[in-house]
Amino acid sequence: MNGVGFALGALASAATALALARVASRVGLADDPSAAPHRKLQDRPVPAIGGPAILVGLLAIECAGGSPVGGAGPWFALVLAFTLGVADDRTRGGLPPIALLLGQAIVATALVASGWRLCAGDPNPALVASLAAVVVTLNAVNTFDNADGAATSVGILGLAVGPAALAGPLVGFLPFNLCSAAPGRRGVPIAYLGNSGSHLLGVLLVLDPVARFALLVPLLDLARVAFVRLAAGTRPWVGDRRHLAHRMQRAGLAPALVAAILVAIAAPAVITAAAARDGGLVVGLGVLASTLLFALAVRFTPSVD
Repeated sequence: MNGVGFALGALASAATALALARVASRVGLADDPSAAPHRKLQDRPVPAIGGPAILVGLLAIECAGGSPVGGAGPWFALVLAFTLGVADDRTRGGLPPIALLLGQAIVATALVASGWRLCAGDPNPALVASLAAVVVTLNAVNTFDNADGAATSVGILGLAVGPAALAGPLVGFLPFNLCSAAPGRRGVPIAYLGNSGSHLLGVLLVLDPVARFALLVPLLDLARVAFVRLAAGTRPWVGDRRHLAHRMQRAGLAPALVAAILVAIAAPAVITAAAARDGGLVVGLGVLASTLLFALAVRFTPSVD
């Protein structure tokens, strides 16, 4: 079913993105650059429809008997994450940080209540770690979605070596996402992943013990920009253009190449996790390799003030 599910998810996601791209502005699902002109590159609103596209793709797999998510509990958490993201997308300037954090905590509680845990062991530490992991993951993927195709591509890597069918909806959406650097072009409509999409992707990645290794690069990027913002005297949750993808854009790299480099940085951690599912030295070396590649990419790209 993996191959069929993958294809169904990709087709359903692409069809949904194609349909919604025409009406996104009318239903309040468009990223308006005037809300944050200091960090928005587009010159007009761009449909933020990745969440609906991915959700429809997942539903198509489920209806075909693929059961990609693993039960009613995770599905409930996914729907909550999607709903939170839609509320954030539809609010000019986004939800207040406290409201967004509260919503993410509710998503985490729903996922943990379904029986999911980040790790085995003593129930209380595992419970706390699981709740914290979901909240951190949602923030990491949300902030990593700052360049065309970045979060989508890294998400495809993680899901493709984990529950492969789940990568289908992201693959179907990726062409629309990579076109978003050119809002005036004809042909494939442009679209952003949006907060509904990034929140969905965060839950999908954290659910699987292999796919979650794709979160290493978003987590490193979030930690680095938080440190840089604090050092500059700004609040760590206030967006800017200091992320690694922004540095690569400053170096003149095309969107597709930026996404490809980010996937290459994440690949050692994800591939070794898939090859040695029980963990150990091999996985540790993969994580170390991805961390070093991330550090090198930061070192050899120009800073963005």
